[in-house]
Amino acid sequence: GLSDGGGTDLGSVTVLYGSESGNAEEQAKNLLHDIRARGLKGQVSALDDFEFNDLPGQKIVVLVVSTCGLGEFPQNCKNTWLKLQSQELSMSWLNGVKFCVFGLGDSTYCQFCVAAESFDVRLGELGAERILKRGVGDDRDEDKYYTGWENWLPELWTALHVPQVPPVRAVPEPSYRVDASPGLASAPPVADDELAPPGATRLVLLKNMLLTPEAMAYDRDIRHYEFKIEGTSVSYKTGDSMAVWPRNPTDQADAFCGMMGLDAGEQLRVVPLDGARNWCPEELSTRQLFTHVLDVFGKPNKKFFETLSLFAKDEHEKAALESIVAGSDDGKKFYRDLVHDFASHADVLKRFPSARPPLMHLINMVPALKPRSYSIASSPLMHPDKIQLCVVQVDWTVPSSAEFRIGEATGYLKAQQPGAQVMCAVRQSAIVLPKHPTAPIIMAGMGTGVAPWRAMTQDRVVQKRRGMEVGPCLLFYGARYAQYEYLYQQEFEQYVAEGVLTMHTAFSRDQARKVYVQHRLVEAGPYVAELLLRQQGHFYVCGSARQVPEDIYAAMKRVVMASEKCGEDDAEAMLSNLKMEGRYTVEAWS
Repeated sequence: GLSDGGGTDLGSVTVLYGSESGNAEEQAKNLLHDIRARGLKGQVSALDDFEFNDLPGQKIVVLVVSTCGLGEFPQNCKNTWLKLQSQELSMSWLNGVKFCVFGLGDSTYCQFCVAAESFDVRLGELGAERILKRGVGDDRDEDKYYTGWENWLPELWTALHVPQVPPVRAVPEPSYRVDASPGLASAPPVADDELAPPGATRLVLLKNMLLTPEAMAYDRDIRHYEFKIEGTSVSYKTGDSMAVWPRNPTDQADAFCGMMGLDAGEQLRVVPLDGARNWCPEELSTRQLFTHVLDVFGKPNKKFFETLSLFAKDEHEKAALESIVAGSDDGKKFYRDLVHDFASHADVLKRFPSARPPLMHLINMVPALKPRSYSIASSPLMHPDKIQLCVVQVDWTVPSSAEFRIGEATGYLKAQQPGAQVMCAVRQSAIVLPKHPTAPIIMAGMGTGVAPWRAMTQDRVVQKRRGMEVGPCLLFYGARYAQYEYLYQQEFEQYVAEGVLTMHTAFSRDQARKVYVQHRLVEAGPYVAELLLRQQGHFYVCGSARQVPEDIYAAMKRVVMASEKCGEDDAEAMLSNLKMEGRYTVEAWS
């Protein structure tokens, strides 16, 4: 619903968002705070929660819209987009409305920010006046979508004729009322498993199995997880992904409470007020607030530093925080150092001990824990009652302290024992399956990037076992060592024996010259081109987004150039057409 606010009537800004995983929503709600701080009135809403027929009555509309996968619109803006398509709307329907659009997306995918672009074009066609060119935030940028956002924001303030820096920098009104009463951390007012984020379903973990060697101190922890969906409302399709909401470790949450001078056992009653950004249960303990709700061990954005500076009592600390907000040379260096150190909200609060925002502010300053999505590694044809995942642990060493840290979601999953209840949601992915099981499929998977292709292969295996005719199924699998990282080896060898699958493996460190999947693709080039270009095949690639999609694309370009005896431009045009047809699919993660 809407969240309204006061201010002098220099104009009223309506911020509308289309958000799937919560990033666009977070930016939109941050923007509302920034707009009000500059003296404008404002309101914020998901696009589909806003009364469509009220659009022509708005003075200024700012849209913040993400794009999912292969050009999918977020669920909470699809209805608005459908209504905007109506031929009954006149070209002057939005006359008098000023607008601009910011898009969030991932440039790995061919339909980059297409949802934002579509809204931008359509509002202009319906007579609205564009006051600023469309901004884009790319998940691939150094600072993710914040890079584009930070570049676009100063232009927005200029377009709105408001100051770049708020005229008065005062502690904002709290967005939550928090009443605390004594209690014990071991006896919270609500059981842990009852604290479910919006959109999440509790699934029971059936299996947590290490796939890489345990005996040796191997540097990669890859695990196979199984979740029970029998008897729940959850179902899935081949190619879908599953979102998992992590929880923060209890010992870390308690240490954070200690550092902040908070009692982990206190029982809280939380009431959202105007401008509240995060979901938060009405009743919970302080410990649960930091284990289940707030992402205190996640990376802060610039807005966090800006608000934190208002609470700093020490002048040196206040100046350091303000330098980050102002973007001075010192501030930029300080911020870069923090980013390089993977600093979390907790790290920053530790570094600035005089800045101690009370809970009623902290709940709004720190974003809620966001779910992480993993490609489902099973087929519902073979495993209708369970969902399987294949997940590699994310870990790193903090440069300044040499402290070893594990990613929130993968660390949380690793610690769960069979029988644990995990908050999950199935998400549709960008993977387009062939219409017929006879269509050839060529899959390239690096490490745990093999997960969705295992699911797709299982589909074909079940179909063949049921007596159906299935087309060629090629899997190009890459990892470092065959001995340690040939995931699901026996299973894949069984599918090869059944005549369903052809395997091409590349284990980069098993020989002096490093061999990667792209080399195997080029070696098998004539057959790959035959299946893809002449037999209407589908090509799929899944792996880390750092370099994999570009390397595979370069290899496929060579395959097409050799097969069609054409130049680079023609090969790129052919691959581009395949992407538009949904026959060249990239699943990548950062």
